[in-house]
Parts: sequence; C-alpha cells; structure tokens
Amino acid sequence: MLAKLGLRKQKAPSNDALSDANGRQRGGQRRERREGDAGRRSEKDDSHYSDGYDDDDRADSADGEYDDRININGASSSATFDVDDVEALRRERYGRRNHPAESGVAKSARESFLARKACGDDLHAPTSHATAFNAHMAPDNDLELDFAYGYRGHDARNNGIYNADGRIVYASAACGIVYDGDEHTQEFFTFHGDDILCLAVHPDLDIVATGQAGRDPVVCVWSTRTREVLAELRGFHQRAVTSLSFDATGKFLATVGLDDEHSIAVYDWENKKVLANSKGDTKRIFDCAYNPHDGRIVTVGERHIKFWIVENGYLVGKNGVYGRLGKPSTLLSVAFGEDGSTFTGTQHGTVYQWADGGEECIQKFDFVHQGPVYDIFVTEDYVITGGGDGKINFCTQYMEKVFTISMSQVAESIIDEHGKPVCYYDGRAPCVRSLHLSGVQLLVGTATGELYEFDLSTEDAWKRNRRIITQGHANAVNSATLSYSAELWGLDCHPSKAKFITAGDDKTVRAYDMYLRRQVSARSVASRARSCSYSPDGKYIAVGFYGGGFLVYEEKTGAEVAAKKHRRSIISDVKFSPDGRWLAVASHDFFIDVYDTTCDFKRAGVCKGHSAPVTHLDWSEDSKYLQSNSQDFELFFWEMPTCELIEFSAALKDVQWATWTCVAGWPVTGVWPKHSDGTDVLSCARSRDGRVVATTNEDGIVRLFRYPNDVGRGDHKTYVGHSFHVTKCCFSFNDEFLITIGGEDRTTLQWRHYEPDEGDEEMTSDVEEEVFTSVENYTESSAAIVATPMVFIGHVRGIPQYVPASVLDATPSRDIPSHSGLDPGSRLAFLPCASSVFAPDNYERDADILNPPMESVTLEATYGFRAYDSRNNLFYTALGDVVYPTASLNVVYNRQTHTQNFMATNPAAEHIQGHTADITCLTRHPNGMIFASGEVGRNPKLIVWSANMLAKPVTIIRGYFKTAIVSATFSRDGSKLCAVDCDIDHKIGLYDWKTGELISRCSGSPEKIVSIAWSPFQDYIVTAGVKHCVFWATNPLKGRKAVFSKHGTIQTALCIGFPAADTTIVGTQDGSLYLFRGYQLGTNARRVHTVTQSIVATRDTLISAGSEGIVKFWTADLSMLIRSVTIEHPYVPKACIKSMHLLGKMLVLGARSGEVYEMNTTSYSYNLLFQGHAYGTIWGLDVHPSDHQICTVGDDSTIRIWDVPSRRLFVSRALGAQARSVAYHPDGTHISVGLSGGGIVILSSDSLDTVHLRKDREQPIGVLKYSPNGQYLAVGSDEHSIDIYDISKQYSRIGVSKGHSAKVTHIDWSSDSALLQSSTSNREIMFWEMPNGAQVKFPHDLRNVDWHTWTSVVGWPVQGIIPQTSTGEDITCCDRTHTRTAVASGDARGVLRLYQYPCHRGAVPRCFGAHSGPITQCKFLFDDSYLITVGADMTICQWRVVLGASSVPQLGAPVDAFGALAVRPAHPSPSIPLS
Repeated sequence: MLAKLGLRKQKAPSNDALSDANGRQRGGQRRERREGDAGRRSEKDDSHYSDGYDDDDRADSADGEYDDRININGASSSATFDVDDVEALRRERYGRRNHPAESGVAKSARESFLARKACGDDLHAPTSHATAFNAHMAPDNDLELDFAYGYRGHDARNNGIYNADGRIVYASAACGIVYDGDEHTQEFFTFHGDDILCLAVHPDLDIVATGQAGRDPVVCVWSTRTREVLAELRGFHQRAVTSLSFDATGKFLATVGLDDEHSIAVYDWENKKVLANSKGDTKRIFDCAYNPHDGRIVTVGERHIKFWIVENGYLVGKNGVYGRLGKPSTLLSVAFGEDGSTFTGTQHGTVYQWADGGEECIQKFDFVHQGPVYDIFVTEDYVITGGGDGKINFCTQYMEKVFTISMSQVAESIIDEHGKPVCYYDGRAPCVRSLHLSGVQLLVGTATGELYEFDLSTEDAWKRNRRIITQGHANAVNSATLSYSAELWGLDCHPSKAKFITAGDDKTVRAYDMYLRRQVSARSVASRARSCSYSPDGKYIAVGFYGGGFLVYEEKTGAEVAAKKHRRSIISDVKFSPDGRWLAVASHDFFIDVYDTTCDFKRAGVCKGHSAPVTHLDWSEDSKYLQSNSQDFELFFWEMPTCELIEFSAALKDVQWATWTCVAGWPVTGVWPKHSDGTDVLSCARSRDGRVVATTNEDGIVRLFRYPNDVGRGDHKTYVGHSFHVTKCCFSFNDEFLITIGGEDRTTLQWRHYEPDEGDEEMTSDVEEEVFTSVENYTESSAAIVATPMVFIGHVRGIPQYVPASVLDATPSRDIPSHSGLDPGSRLAFLPCASSVFAPDNYERDADILNPPMESVTLEATYGFRAYDSRNNLFYTALGDVVYPTASLNVVYNRQTHTQNFMATNPAAEHIQGHTADITCLTRHPNGMIFASGEVGRNPKLIVWSANMLAKPVTIIRGYFKTAIVSATFSRDGSKLCAVDCDIDHKIGLYDWKTGELISRCSGSPEKIVSIAWSPFQDYIVTAGVKHCVFWATNPLKGRKAVFSKHGTIQTALCIGFPAADTTIVGTQDGSLYLFRGYQLGTNARRVHTVTQSIVATRDTLISAGSEGIVKFWTADLSMLIRSVTIEHPYVPKACIKSMHLLGKMLVLGARSGEVYEMNTTSYSYNLLFQGHAYGTIWGLDVHPSDHQICTVGDDSTIRIWDVPSRRLFVSRALGAQARSVAYHPDGTHISVGLSGGGIVILSSDSLDTVHLRKDREQPIGVLKYSPNGQYLAVGSDEHSIDIYDISKQYSRIGVSKGHSAKVTHIDWSSDSALLQSSTSNREIMFWEMPNGAQVKFPHDLRNVDWHTWTSVVGWPVQGIIPQTSTGEDITCCDRTHTRTAVASGDARGVLRLYQYPCHRGAVPRCFGAHSGPITQCKFLFDDSYLITVGADMTICQWRVVLGASSVPQLGAPVDAFGALAVRPAHPSPSIPLS
C-alpha cells in the first residue's frame, strides 16, 4: 500500500522506542539552541550567501523538515500527506518538562538571576533613577482574556459542538471556549493547565467534559453556561486524555488515556469515582464513543476496534469481527446510526458498518473519501462524513452520496478586501476533523486550525451562507520524523492601529483586527516564518525566516519590496528603527545585520560579537543605538549605523529605548525566577506608557510586573490560557490590549489591558446631581400628581362640564358682612379673605365688564434654554436658524434678526397644538426642517413638527410612554422615530412617526438612560446612561451590551457620536472619549475633559465638549488633538457645554447655565447668541419704574437685568445665595433683593454693587416692595410677618406687622404710602398702617383707598380671576396695568390670562400658553407696552401688549375654559432627570 501511494518506507519505531521518545523533556528555547548551534556560521563565510530565496528553499530541504514533496515524483499528494498525518497522530506523546518552582519576592537586584549571568556587569539603571518603593509589588494594572484566535484541529476530532443555547463550544490551547455567534464574543473556561485534546458533550447540551495533555492529565466536567467546574477527574490516566464520551443518560463518562496500554476508564463523574477500567490496547486508540442505543462503549484506533460493556465492576471488551468484508484497519472515527448500528471510518477512506448489539461487520463502503475518514456525524436523514480529502459528504443511511461540500472551494472563495484568500490553503484540501449539526447549522473544524459554520437550510445554501468562526495558524508534519512540530514565533502590533500580525511555521503571515476580533488577511511566504515587524508608519512588514533570510512587503497590497538572505540560521528578530531608516535582523548565526531602507534595503553593516544565537532587539528612541540579547544572556549595545560594539555599557544608561523586549536588562531583573534554568522567560514587552511589563514563559503562564522591575524577584499577576511554551507578547499601540502567542499550541490570545482606574468609577458630584437628584425630585413630584376626583355638573353647548369634588364640598365663610363687595357666587366667599372684601363707594359696573379686555398680548421673546437637566437639544435648521426648547415652547431663533418664533400651545383650543409640560428632549430630522420633541407627564406627548409651520404639529404620539421622554432620535432615512422613557425600565419605543404606529418596543435598562442616537451610516441605535452603553438592532429592537469593562459594567456614559460606519464614540463621566468598532471598545482618549458632556462627529473631525467649558477638536479616530478652545464670558464663571450642533463651519453650543454660543470652526472665534437663568425657579421679577428694563432673581443665585427692546441681558452678578424676590426703588437707583435665607441685599441698579445688607429673618423673603414715595421698604417673609425699613436711616427696621397665619406672598402700597395690604398663601388679606405696622381692624374703612399697584390674587377688583372650579390655590400671581383697564394672572399650570379690570365673577379672559409650570410673577412695564412673566420653568417670557383681537383663538365661555383646565393637575412641573 505504501508503494502504491509513492511513500518513502520508514520503519515504525517500537513501543519501547516510543516510550523513550515520550520521556524526553525539552523547552522551546532548548530546542532553538540546538537548532541554532546546528546552523551557526562564521562571518567569513557570510560573503558567500546570496540574496533571494533559492538558498532559503535549499536550507529548508537540507534540514529535512517540512518537505511537502514527499512522493517520489515530487508532486504534491494529498493522500501521502494524510498518511503522514495519521502516522504523526500515532506517534504523538505530548512530552512535557518540569519547570522551576516559583521563587519568593526579593527586593535587592543583587539577588536576581540576571546578576549571575553574562549581562550582570551591564545592568545599569539611569542616572536619576531610584528603585520605587513598590517595584517589588504586583502591579495595579490587570489583564482579562478577551478573545482567542485558533482552534485545535490537527490532532483532535468531535471537538466543536453547539450547546443548548446555540453557542459554539470548542477548544484551543488550554482554553475551553464558548462562542456567541450573535455578538461575536467568547467566554472562557481556563481550569486546564495544558492543551485540551478532546471534548464530549452531555445529553443536556449544557455540560461538557474536556481532557488535556500532561504528566497528570485532568478531565474537567463543566457548564458551558456558567463556565464553572462541576467535577475534576484526575489520578488514573498518564501523559494525556485523548478521547471522552458521555453515555445516553449523562451519568457516566468514558475516558481513554495515552499511557502505554491506552487505558480506558468509566467514571461516575458526579461522584468522581472510577466504576470500571481496563487496558485498552498497546496500539494507539484514536476515538471512543458510547452507543446511545445499547449502552456499549466502542473504541477505534490503530488496527483496533472493540466493543466494551461493564460487567460486575469490570470493563470487558470484544474485538470487532470483519469476516469476509475486510481485514483489521486503522480506524479513526466512530458514530451510531438510528438503528443502533455502528459506523467507523478508516485511514484509507472506507466506512464500515457494524451490527446493532453485536461485533460483526455487516457492510463495507469503499472510497467514501480519498484519504482518512476523520469524523462521522449521523442524523435521521444523513450520514455525514468528513475526510482528509477536504470533502464533507452527505450520504443516505446506505452511504449513497446526496451532495458534497468541498472545503477547498470554500477556502478559496473566502477572500479579503484585496481579493486574496484569508483561509489557510497550501494547495492541499483542508482536512476535515470535526463535524456537528444542530438544526440547519453545520459546524466544521479543520486540521488547519479553522472552524467554519454552514447554513444547510437547502442543499446549496452553504455556498452562500457560511462564515469562519475562528482561525489560527496551522500545524504541519515534519517529513523526517513524521511528527507534529510546527510552531508560532512571530508577532508584532501595528504602531497606530488596533491590528497585529503573526508569523508561523505554516509559512503564513496573518493580520488581525483587535476590535473586529477577526483575521483580516493571510499572506503565504516561501519558508517557515519565525519573526515579523511593522515599520514605524505601518506601511511595510518585515518577516524573518527559519532558514535565514527575510522579506519586506507592503502591508496593504502585499507587494514584495525586498527579499534578502545573508544567513542560514533562524532569523529570531527583525525590527525597524523608530525613524524608519534602518532594519535590524538578528539571527541564530550570532550576527545582527542592519539594512538601509532608503537604499533598497542594502546591508549597511553587521553587528559581530555575540557568542550565542541572538534572540531580542530594541532600538533607542533616536535610532542611534541598538541593544541585543543572546541565548547565553549577553546584553550588548551597538552604535548605529556603524554597528560598532559599545564596550562601556554604562555610557548608555540614560538612553531612552523605544521598546523593551530584551529579557535581560536592568528594568527586567525581577521577572526571572531566582532558580531559573535560563529557559523560563521567552519574551517580554513593556507597555507603551511604561507602567508595566508583561512576560511570556515556558510554563504557559503570562505574567504582569511593574516597570521598571529592578529588584531581585518581583511580585506579579499571572494569567492562564496557553498550554505551555508562550513565545512572544506585545502591547497594542494604545496599551488597550496585550497579544500573546503560543509556540506549540499556535493560539493567539488577545488580553484586554486595564489600567488601575478603569474599574467601577465613582460618579462625580456634578453628574450625580444631574442624573440622580433630579430623578428623585421627579419621582416625588410625580407621586404628588394624583388624579383629582371630578364631579359632573352639566353641559354647556353640549360639552360636559366637570369640577373637582372639593369645590362642591366647600362652604362659604360665616364672617361675610352684609355690605360685602363680593359678587354673587364669587369663589372668594369660600376663602379666608371673604370678610375683607368691600366694593368702593359709587362704583358703577359697566355692561361689558365681563367681556375680554381690549388689550391682548403676543409672545415676542423668551429668555431661557433648558440645559441643566437635558442634553443634545440644540440644533440648526437647514436654513441656519437655531432651534431649542424652553418651558413648553419650541423656539426657532433667527441669528441675523435676533428674533424668535414659537411652537406653543393654546390653552383655549379644543385640540392640542403643542406641549403642555416641560419639553425634556429635542431631536432633528435628517432633512433639517422637521423636529421631534418630548415632554414630561403621566402620559407625555412626543410631537413631530416643522420649523416652517409652527402653528400646527405634524404628528402627536402618545400612549406608550408614561413618565417623561428623556431622549429621542430619528432614523438615518428619517422614516422612524425612537425615544426613551424615564420609567423604572426606561423603555424604548420605535415609531413610524408619520402614522404614529408603534413598530417595536422593549425595556431599555433598570439604570438611567440619558441619551439615544441612531447611526447616520447604518441602522443601529446606541443608548448611553448610568453604567449603561448598549447597541440595538432596530427591527425588532434587540440590544447588545458594549464590551466595556472587565467587571461587565461600565462607567456612566453621557453622549454619543458617529464619525463613520461601524464606529461609535461615547463620552463618559470621567471625561474620556471611547471609540467603539462595532460594539467592541476601541481607541480611548483618557480624561480629556472633567466630564464629557457633548459630542459632534463628522467623517473627518470629532468635536467634544466638557463641563470645564473647553471644546476640543480631534481627528475622527482620536489619534490627534487638533485644537482646544475655552468658552469664557464675563457673566458666566464656567460654561458647562451640554449640547452642540454643526452646520457647515458654524457650531452652536448650549451651556448648562442657559447660554447659547456660536463658534466659527475655521477661526475658532465665538460669540454669545442669548442666555437665560441657569437652573431652578425664577422667583423674583420687577420692572424699572421709568425705563424698559426688568430685573429677575431665582434659585441660580444670580440677579440679572434685561433690556426689553434689544431682548438681551444688560448686566448680571452672582449673589452667593438663592433669591426669592426683587424690587426697584421708585427712582430706579437701587434694587432690593430678598434671599431664601431670610436676608435682604440692596444693590446699586447701574453696577449691582452692594449698598446695604440686612438679615432679620431666617425664612425666605417671599416679597418686598418700596413705598411710592421711596421712603420705606416693606419685606414679607415666610415667617408670617412684614418688616418695615426706613431707607433714610440706612435701612433700619422701624416696624413689624404680625398677624398672618401663613407666609406672606403679595404686598401692595397705597398711593400715599400710608397704608399697606398683604395677602398670604392661604388667601388671607390684611391691611396695615405705615410706617408703624399696626393692623387696620376694619377693612371696610379702606374700601375707597387708591392702591398704587395691585398684585394680590384676592380682593375686590380681582375676584373674577379665581375660576369657579378652583379652590384658589392655583392662581399664583397677578398684576394690573398702569391704565387700570386690564389685569393679568398666572396659574400653577403655566396659563396666562388677561381680564378687564376690575375683574368680576364670570369675566371672560384671553388665555395664552408658554410656561410649563407655575407662573411665579407677572408684571406690566411702566408704560404697559410689555407684560413680563417668569416661572418655575426657568423661563422669562416677554409679551408685547397689543390692542384688539388676540393672536390666539378665544374661549367660548368661561366654564368651558375652566372646565377644560380643571382636569390638568395643579402642581408645579417637576425637574426631570435628563442629564
């Protein structure tokens, strides 16, 4: 048979010889030393070497290894290779060597291992360096296994399966891997300490068992859902566990070992007991399986098949009987048919079928494959076989082929962006080693380290729907020894991108994307690759080969740039200088060749002097020096480019090294075990920030030390995942990842690197206030907004009318005198003021007194921008106007004319025209003219409207959201609208906004979501919030958490931007910018702001802004900061930027304190467009006695004076305390301010300098007012009293008026300054003599007094402003015109009404809407040209007074209006948590 296949015959070694071979113990560096010694050449022979690869190819052939031209004719033969592969499997013994015990911490570098080596005299620390006090301690940094590239397929079978959740379970190196195909993430089982060789799945499809190599191999039974160990089975097998199988009940587990007798054991795995065991065979057993039908165990191997049963505690086996159908063959696979029969696959492509319940062969199927049959999987419809010929055959139960999947075609058809295959393909068909079918998904593992998934919904669906699950470097058979010995040694990370390359003995160089977690390209090279390196600009890749020589090619195209060969031994390291001028090439010939990249890579010099193979190189930052290590721990320094050895090494102790990969040197003395044999540490890599150094070791453990580690032995953190012999490590360009490669496991592990401050972070006080405090306030306010019981009272013009039940239950006051001035049915009769209301003498009531007044108002301007608890709510229209919300208004601001237009509601309209509560979010349609805004409330509205037509909304959506709409976003095509609620689940709703149809909905997060954004490039949504960052598919809504933190949680994310497809940037509460590729965290710019509040992203530029008021301009990939601009203004101490929007070169910015700026992004100049109060309620308002100016104070602790005609802030100052009231002196020179702490401040009106300070109360000063003659100041407080101050006596207190039973809310002086009237929150009204403050006991005597102002909401001239359906508490303020023809009132719902004066019961008002909460004050200007209102919504509204019809529709009847308004809860609009 061998002659027919064209094989060179080789004598198989005896079992004793195999046993001897199994006992050899060698490490990766020891093996390299032997290879290096064999290949040493003197420098005088170096001149005979030629460039090119002819010698390289001969060198490989001369070594007698990896000779793929095995057959006599020199042609490649797949069958020949497969026979060698089987022979290599048979001979494999997984030899391992002992490793030195871990030594303790030693602080002194003199005690280090390196101090006793050749480099001991060259370990010089920098001049100014002192060993850190914690250098010997483990670092604060940490690593977490993020992704594994590779799959063990060359010597395994049946080791890729689907679990019960549809996730893929397989093994690579010492990791059990659970792969989520939907999210492209992996979870790891890392209990094993050596290569996992076999895997079996429990019948419940959750539990799996894995067996490993090693002197004392362990079998682990674990859950694929939790990755927890359920059982650990050890002590019976030796060398390795090569095969496993659960029985049909899942209670028993059969195992096969690699000892000389290939013993078989049956475990009760839950109790960790061996129930039975037996010697298997002296020949290799390749597979075992429980027959699910009869419970027998079947083992197959080298000319071996046995059927086993457990009898009386013994494992009894019977040999299979071929009969006339064949003769004993090497069997590689076993499976069971639906009828209980057994199928086995042979080395030569034949499948045998064995009788159910017996040992007889009943069928033989020849030529199923052209080569070994490595795996068989049986379903109800098919017998699926995978072979060494790269074919997957789907056969009937009678082995008639139905269709075939050719893995060769698959490997050739999967290509990269340049049209080149990304699969390993060397001309031979990829050998199929593992098959598993779940539903219509077929999982295929190949011997070349690749795992594929195919869709089998139809017989040809696999041609279109297939994907690579993972890829790693392939193994290969040494043709001289017929053993596996291919390794992986080359690794380097891209200098500026999240990419890395690996180079291995499979003659490929592969590139991977760390964020995508995929292999993106593979390049075949002519020889076994042992080293690789990127050029400093990332444009070129250099590859060093096993047989000497190196190759340089372009990273993008793969085009060859240079190929040189001046050595015949292993090129162990290649490295470009930081300036890109030189390429250093280290070889096991003891030399370092230096090449000039600017002269076609001409050799510029040779570094001579090492006495052992050179292993590691590092360049200095200035490219003037090179340091190198050799296998005998020499540390040499070279001057470049002369290549002169620097004898006095201490002269370079202050040189800065661009990298540190040398394992011998002063900063890595502590990474070596004290009793090392010199082969423990294979590589090291310093992080880019110089804080830690990682080492890879012969024992398979990755270690992390502090850097520099100039101690005897440093404490460290250890990480497992590789089996043993980890050859190299490298940090990514931004230190986000550490990449490690395993030599013999050929697995690449990607570790996420965490800096000490990247765990769960404490929330800053500002963010906590924005996110949590406002949430609590809103929750409390929402709980207070209860449904008011209403009673039906009849119809008016067919419209049903309702009033609160409490109104009907109220009874009139018993103290009403007979000559009272109360109108019949007046609501004042039910209030405490009833006994003090008297009409003036000789008053004649006009016939039309109940009609609306001739005066009306139109909203001209507003001062305010809601930003303190909102974000991303400031935009340009397509025409360049600025759109923003304040109160219940959407404002469209024209920058050129400094005018505003509004989308407002009309309280008198039958249908909703706008918002009736605080607008909490705003978003812009892609066309730039349509906007959507959401509000707060029990059933909040989401309104879509056009900036071209503000009078009528386009669509009003309501019903799904229940608390407050905190953020919204249009889809990239503008057809859909998605929004987030502020309820306990923060539910998300996706609408077709044109029809109002709810397309999809889901719960968002139990934590607060503050922002939602739709990518303009693709259909996915991102939500950000408290420890929340989720990426959502849109049809239907399905979320995937961002891979963000090692604890599975993230810090608070506040804002989102999209610079490109599959790219998302998130701003965080610690001031960082995080760039995601897909949903994987990518590049980060750490702590660039105090808190990152807003992001604007374009294809070229990213703009970020923070709470410190700095706007930063970045390249889109965050690689470079272009410009920083600090936003400053005389009246604003710190501009916390919460919103930004870019239109062309103009950038509009909204600050938390209510300012809106505009910046030219070309010149970086900016100007203030407008501003308002920062936060909280505006409590105080007064108008200048003779000028068109107003003064306001509030909770933001500022006083502001506004110029009404120009609609701009005139002057402002901080008060240092919250203010509740304000008043102008009659001559306009002074302004008095009442503070919430009970004090009063008198300021100069022109400069706002402090003139006087007084504090006689502890409770807030709710109202104050100067007498008309300017001599006195009356101050009402929440302590139920009024203090009288004499201005001429330096504001000394001359009287106190006491008697009220509630806080004083309104004060009015008589025109002669002799009397004062006051009203309270419980609607008392009292009168006082001035200045002594004595109470007037008989209000009737004051019925004819001329009052200079009227601001009290109770009294004879305003008894009509309290609706019949009101208890009187909801009317908050009023003011009379100076012409005494009209009176304005504001209520707790934000409705402004205008009545004739005096106002009698039944008067019909004109109603206006703008405010969203209580109107705290309203004032007419001195000439009645304007009416000003302020409110709890932080907004100042400037209404122009006009004559004639109102600009909004009028009420039909007072009952209609009040009836309609009565159903709205009379409570302040709460502060909504939207930050």
